[in-house]
Amino acid sequence: WVSHRGRVEGRERRKPAAMGGSHTWLAVLAAALVLAAAVPVPGPLPDLNRMPLFNPSRSTTMDLDQGHPIMVHYADADTQLSGYTCKDKISLGGFSADVKFACFTDAPEQAMQFWSQMGNGILGLGPAAQKKHDNAGHLMPPPVVNQMAGVLDAQKDVLTKKFAFMSRRNAAELQMGGYVPGSIQGQMRTTKSLTPKGYTVGIKSMRIGKTFDDAQELLVFGPNSPQHHVPAILDTGSPCIMLPENDESKNLQFSPYEQYQDRMQPWTKMFITVEGLDQGLEIAYEDLLVEHHTFLDAAWGTSIRPCVMPVDWSVAAPHWTPIVLGAVFFRSFNVLFDNARASDTVPPTVGFAKQNRGYDPIGIKENQVAGRGGDGDAVHRVYVQHDPIKVVHGVTKVGVSNPNGHQFFTQLSVGTPPQRLKVVVDTGSPLFGLFVNPKSLSDFEKGVSNVPHRRPAPLAHTTGAAQAGAGRPAG
Repeated sequence: WVSHRGRVEGRERRKPAAMGGSHTWLAVLAAALVLAAAVPVPGPLPDLNRMPLFNPSRSTTMDLDQGHPIMVHYADADTQLSGYTCKDKISLGGFSADVKFACFTDAPEQAMQFWSQMGNGILGLGPAAQKKHDNAGHLMPPPVVNQMAGVLDAQKDVLTKKFAFMSRRNAAELQMGGYVPGSIQGQMRTTKSLTPKGYTVGIKSMRIGKTFDDAQELLVFGPNSPQHHVPAILDTGSPCIMLPENDESKNLQFSPYEQYQDRMQPWTKMFITVEGLDQGLEIAYEDLLVEHHTFLDAAWGTSIRPCVMPVDWSVAAPHWTPIVLGAVFFRSFNVLFDNARASDTVPPTVGFAKQNRGYDPIGIKENQVAGRGGDGDAVHRVYVQHDPIKVVHGVTKVGVSNPNGHQFFTQLSVGTPPQRLKVVVDTGSPLFGLFVNPKSLSDFEKGVSNVPHRRPAPLAHTTGAAQAGAGRPAG
């Protein structure tokens, strides 16, 4: 699969500067500075030994299956991660279950920057049909939502295969089990995904302007186009709204991103018409604004502009390059992801509702609150951190790169005793994976008597709780 996270980058169409005359060097310098301003400043590469990673050797409920290796590729970051299938107790919101997940132990050196951006790992919430086998053909663990479905909370309510996600500039909320009615205005309008393999809707129209009637259309379909919608992926792992930079093999008269760049008149709203919805979606200009950080901030200040960027990968015809509705899209809407009836052949249902601005996303001290969803099912509100974070490793706080503040981190607990970890919430991929120091996995495997898959010695402060599991043979 492809999870489309990335940095906020300005890729501007520019005409070459005229060469010649006494001002040539000024034009070259100006062009160089503009290009430099479009390149985000990379963060320092992390020290793997200082990364606050999941430690399997400290959990008495951990299982390792070396017979099921995992190798996955994140195309947007050009990063390949590999490791093994692990299983342990996971607590998210008010629900707990034994869950299989990827223990990533190996990555190329260039992937260290990727690791630093992902915190402790990636909470993939994509549908089960999105990808069932890894790059080498090995079976992957099902999505967390599917594995935890059916478990009971403290009130004996059952978790369903539904969740919703919404954000603000400085806060966000994951709603496990459905959506909170008080968080929306009006009704939740739903439509089927275009495919079982992702949360994808068809966008028939995307306009920018002051009113719908006078707004400029970015999707101008050609007279011979076989379809009159562009697929759009709902992806919390991407920072921006991303538009195709091509004409979809002549099915569009113009590139949507070039149409966006060429608009000179001020605009205040973006209008989106989704196939299957009886009402359009409207986004305020202010909800799209982000800070764009470069190495020139100290001299020139921070640039603030709409978070709209081009899709920077290509899709072979006859497939269409998708639009990506990334993090800023969720500032305006609470989006429902319903996998209750989804299967390999039946797509999930997605829903959209305008946010209720009087609703306060849950705070970090509350962490989770049980309630009833719009359809009566149990819903737990889970705090999601939207600002740059620091994760704790012993007494050391290790910074996590969060370009322009657009990664969504939530906290979950893994293992016995529980290890609290911060992971990226990603609706663009189906796999839940944690980063693991290979040495800690080796310590787990050896245990106290060098017998593979025996439990490690219990920690001093958890001796009573851990002794029952210590020394249990594999099986």
